[in-house]
Amino acid sequence: MVPSKLARHFSTKHPSYNSKDIEYFHRLKSQNEKQSQRMLSSLRVSDKAQEASYLVAELIAKAKKAHTIAENLILPACKEIVRVMIGPDATKEIDKIPLSNNTIKRRIDDMSVDIETVLTEKIQRSGKFALQVDDSTDISGHCQLIANVRYVDGESIEENFFFCKELHTHATGDEIYKTTADYLTEQGLNWGMCHSICTDGAASMTGRVKGFVNKVRQVNPDVQITHCMLHREALVAKAMPPDLTAVLEQAVKIVNYIKSRPLKSRLFSTLCNEMGAEHHGLLLHTEGRWLSRGKVLSRVYELRDELVAFANEHDLYTYLPYKEHMDDESWWVKLAYLADIFSHLNDLNIRMQGKNENILTATDKLNGFRSKLRLWQNKVAKKNIEMFPLTSSDPAHKTAFFLQVVAAHLRVLEERMNSQSYLKLKHGELRLDIFWLLVGHEYPSLSESAIKVLLQFPTSYLCELAFSSLAYVKNNTRTRLSVEQDLRVALSTIPPRIKRLCSQKQAQVSH
Repeated sequence: MVPSKLARHFSTKHPSYNSKDIEYFHRLKSQNEKQSQRMLSSLRVSDKAQEASYLVAELIAKAKKAHTIAENLILPACKEIVRVMIGPDATKEIDKIPLSNNTIKRRIDDMSVDIETVLTEKIQRSGKFALQVDDSTDISGHCQLIANVRYVDGESIEENFFFCKELHTHATGDEIYKTTADYLTEQGLNWGMCHSICTDGAASMTGRVKGFVNKVRQVNPDVQITHCMLHREALVAKAMPPDLTAVLEQAVKIVNYIKSRPLKSRLFSTLCNEMGAEHHGLLLHTEGRWLSRGKVLSRVYELRDELVAFANEHDLYTYLPYKEHMDDESWWVKLAYLADIFSHLNDLNIRMQGKNENILTATDKLNGFRSKLRLWQNKVAKKNIEMFPLTSSDPAHKTAFFLQVVAAHLRVLEERMNSQSYLKLKHGELRLDIFWLLVGHEYPSLSESAIKVLLQFPTSYLCELAFSSLAYVKNNTRTRLSVEQDLRVALSTIPPRIKRLCSQKQAQVSH
């Protein structure tokens, strides 16, 4: 604009500023710039507070804690730390982070949806997936169906938490199928993409007529069904000669009688202390999904002197008529053998759990254990039981009758394991899934067949892990909580895209 027109505009439209000098306008410009900087700073603080809110919510979900812990504990703790380490003025910045119960719940829901979206996109790109499905009852008596998924992601096979849905009526095969099918449809997936399903072998899952897998086979006849190897191992481990079965049942009754009565448990602990025992109590036995008997029976055997003394002192035989057994050395050596063999089975069980376990590596471990059983039978025939440390330390193990019992049990274990159908594979240093995905362009048909096998879940370990988290998240103080979002953030291997979530929200500081 030419100077004459600019001067006329200024005198006409802004006459009140005609008498102002140049310094006035310099001050006005400086004030406007400072105001803009304050607004930008305020926006930056709001954005940071929102991001911090998401990060805290993620930590709470990962730790499976109540949402109220942010406002009741984390915020006050942060303020005290900042006040002491930096100064009182800095606590005002901490106060701006929104950490209320409802805010944390919304943040977790947002992250759960984001993780679910990313996971669905990965599965859709993969074009195939395998499921691991199981159900359990939570603390409020509701049946929760949990599924984990395995899929091809780039040059590896990944596994992730899939969903947790409440079964509102009966936990039947029809209801399980309907719930799973509805979720697949909601996520834009279909049964044709499902190559394998792993279950625990329950009737609702594997029933020939109304079972869940039968319903799936009606839609996808090519789907492969695997029975959790941990459950199969547990079933095999239950096959014992009558002598050993009786010893196990009697030992369990003794343990649970003492552990289920607080007074008896305290008195036994006091007796152990007085006698200088290495351990000060027994371990409670439960018919859980995992083999816990090894440690339980080992503890009983190690505290055998204390148990006999306690039984005599507190008249235990009035309630449990096992005096002749507890005074019999042959009974104790059988118990020692049970503790040893269940410890070996426990080790096998643990080695078949964990991330990146597939049906072939699990089969290798089972085949290795079968070879051990054959070797042990040969050693027992030569009266060598060094592979059973507790048993070999007991002088009563040298009797011919006991060695016959051990040999019979090892033979039964091997026969039961041989009745299963297993594969054998030798591989190099690379993880199997990575190897077959890398050679896919050279051997497409062979690679495709291998991936179909490797996609299969060998066990329901991830479902059991999720049930443990479910019991921790939905406890007796949070019985009405909807757990799926919390579990997804807690268990998923896919991190939430917090920066992206923040960019989609209008940032507001806490008031």
